Amino acid sequence: MHEESHYAAGRTSRAPSRELDLFDLAAFVWTQKFLAIVVAVLVFIPLALLAWSSLTPTYEAQSRLLLILDDNDLTPGAAGSGGAFTLDQVMESEAEILNSDAVRRRALQARSALVSPGQLSALRQGFSVSRAPNASVLVASFENADPDVAANTLNAVIDAYLEYRLELLVGAPGEGVEERLRAAEAEAARAEGELRVFLNEHDLVDLAGERTALFERIADLQARQLSAEAEASSSQRFAQSLQQRLNNIPESIELYVENAVTGELLQLEVRRQELLARYQPDAPPVLAIDREIAALSAFIQAGGADGRGQRRTGVNPVWQALESERLQQEAFSASQSQLAAALARQLSSARDAADRLRALAPEHDRLARAATARAEAAQRLSVQAADASARRNAPAGAADAVRVVERASPPAEASSLRAPAVLAVAVLAGGGGLLVALMRGYWMSRRVRTAPRPDPQPAPPGGRTAQSRSPVGASAPAPAGGSGGRSAGAAKRAPVRVLARVSDYGPSAAR
Repeated sequence: MHEESHYAAGRTSRAPSRELDLFDLAAFVWTQKFLAIVVAVLVFIPLALLAWSSLTPTYEAQSRLLLILDDNDLTPGAAGSGGAFTLDQVMESEAEILNSDAVRRRALQARSALVSPGQLSALRQGFSVSRAPNASVLVASFENADPDVAANTLNAVIDAYLEYRLELLVGAPGEGVEERLRAAEAEAARAEGELRVFLNEHDLVDLAGERTALFERIADLQARQLSAEAEASSSQRFAQSLQQRLNNIPESIELYVENAVTGELLQLEVRRQELLARYQPDAPPVLAIDREIAALSAFIQAGGADGRGQRRTGVNPVWQALESERLQQEAFSASQSQLAAALARQLSSARDAADRLRALAPEHDRLARAATARAEAAQRLSVQAADASARRNAPAGAADAVRVVERASPPAEASSLRAPAVLAVAVLAGGGGLLVALMRGYWMSRRVRTAPRPDPQPAPPGGRTAQSRSPVGASAPAPAGGSGGRSAGAAKRAPVRVLARVSDYGPSAAR
C-alpha cells in the first residue's frame, strides 16, 4: 500500500519551477532555429524590396564661398562684422543669410514666376550649409536625383544670396528711407503738438516738474502745520500752568509804611549838633535834647514805631510778570492756531491740485510716450537714411567681401542609402526571427513541464534505477503489461533531447 501511494504521488507530482538562464534561452532558440530562419526570411524580403525601391540614388552638388574680412575697411563687407564680432560670429551670420527662405524664394522666383510651398519645402530639405572649424569658407550643398538640376539649383541659390546680401548690407535704391523719415518726422511733430495742446488746455508747463514741486510743497505744508499745532498746544498748556500759579499769588501787596519817628530822631540829632556848636556838652539845652534823643531811641528800639504810620499798597510785581507771560503765551497759542488753520486750508488746496494732476497723468504719459517714441523713431530713421546715402555713394565693390571659390557643377557620382537600409532591415528581420523562436521555445517548454509524467518503475532496493543510470535525455524502456499504451502516449509527448535535459533537472540538481 505504501508503494502504491508512492507511485500515485509520483504520477501527480510536477517538476518544481526555477529561473531561466542563458543556457535555457539558447536551448529555446536552437530548438526553433528553422522557425527563426523562416520568420527572418519572410520579414527581410518585403522590407528589403521596399527600402531598395524607395531609396533612390541622389547627386550632391557643392559650391564654396570665401569670406574676406578687412579690419581697416569700415564698409559693411560682411554681415555682423565690426565691433566685438569674431570670425565665427560673422561666418554664422553669413551662413544664416545663405540658408534663409528669402534667398531660396529669390532663387525660385528667378526660375519661375510663381513659388509654391512644395517647391520651397523641397529646396529647404535638399539644401545645406557647412563650414570647417576656424575656416572662412562656406560649403553650400544641394541633393537631387538629377545631377544637372542639383548643380543649376545650387548656382541659382548662390546668385540669389550674393544679390540679397548686397541689398542687406548696402541698401537697395528703392528702400524709401527718406520717405519713411519724412513720415516719421511728421508723426513726431503731430505727437508733440498734441502734447503741447494738452498742456495748454490744463494750464500746465511741465506736468512731471509741477507734480514734483507740488508734492514737495505738500510735504512742507504738512510739516509746518504739525509744527504750528504743536507750538499752539505747548503755549496753551504753558499758559494754563501760569494761570494755576497766579491763582496762588496775591494780586496786590503792601509796598511800604511811612512814619515820622525816624525823621524826628534825625532832627533831634541835628539840633544837638547845632547846640554843641554854641554850648558845652553839660549845658542844660544840650542835656535836654540828649534826654529827648535817648527817649526816642528807646521807643524805637522797643518797637513802638513798627507797623505804625501811613501804609501804601500796589500791584504784586511777581503776579504782574506771571500774568504778562501768560498773556503772551495765550497770544502766541492763538497765532499758532490761526497759522495751523491757514496751513490746513493751503494743504487742502494743494492736495486738490495734486489729485487733478494725478488724474491728468495717464493721458499726459500716453502723449509723452507717443511723442518720445516717434521722436526716437525719426532719429533712428535719420541715421539709417544717412547711412544708406553713404553706402549708395560708396565705390563699386565696397561690400564685395564674398568671393565664389568654386561654382557648382553636375556631380559624376551618386550617393545612396540602399546598402545601410538593407543591412538595417536584415538586422531587424534577424531580431524578429530570434524573438519568435524564443517565445515558441519557451511556450513548448512550459507545456512539457505542466504535462503529467508516466508511472515510474519500482526502484530496486539496492540502488538507482536503470533509468537513472542511463544517460541524460535517453528514453526509458517501455514497461510491460497494460501500461504500454500509456507509455507510448508519454513517448509521443516527450520533448526533443535538449529540452528534455533542461526540463528534467530540478532546482537542486548538480550542474
